[in-house]
Amino acid sequence: MSRRLLPWILLALATSCGDSTSPLRADAYEWRLFVPAGGGGTDTLAFAWPGASLPVKIWAEDTLDLPAYAANGITTWQDQFLYAEFRGQMVPDSNDADIIIVAGQLPATARALRSMARECEGGTDVPLDPSTMILTPPFHIYIDPRLEDDVPALESCLNFTTAHELGHALGIFQHSPDPNDLMYSDPVVTAPSTRDRNTVNRAYHTPTTIQLSR
Repeated sequence: MSRRLLPWILLALATSCGDSTSPLRADAYEWRLFVPAGGGGTDTLAFAWPGASLPVKIWAEDTLDLPAYAANGITTWQDQFLYAEFRGQMVPDSNDADIIIVAGQLPATARALRSMARECEGGTDVPLDPSTMILTPPFHIYIDPRLEDDVPALESCLNFTTAHELGHALGIFQHSPDPNDLMYSDPVVTAPSTRDRNTVNRAYHTPTTIQLSR
């Protein structure tokens, strides 16, 4: 190979790789959290679990098959990442968890993101102090059935609602405006869409503005 051609070939390869893998160029929705700032402005807060905190430890209450839905949610979101930017792990003790999933209604006092499917509801309490921009785990996720256990659609709802709420705990602090996305406020799809994938990858390739306290 000619030495004159080598730099041009390397440049072409670098450019093509950057175009194909950059999440910042893909179609996505707003995921960041907006909070009031001093002087009447607004702060835009972005969060992603840092590599030093991986795998994120997740515990689920042993009811309604929540441990199985949580494990499925972990796999669902891990599969969206190009370079394993997120990894989760189920743990047997809630005291060791970064994310805790329980059955029940979201407390009224929670700083929360909610989902409201017909068969079940979900909510994620974001443990963030907006005055300091410090986030202190664990996140608390609440999964609340709205129908009886024997309704066939309930199992599917519990599964995708758990995955939806885990999306919030990963750092998607907004709902998608599109019902074709898993992170829509009233989720009806059972798996992340291309836009969900693009959004979570963008979140993990954007500098965080939230400090994680351990």
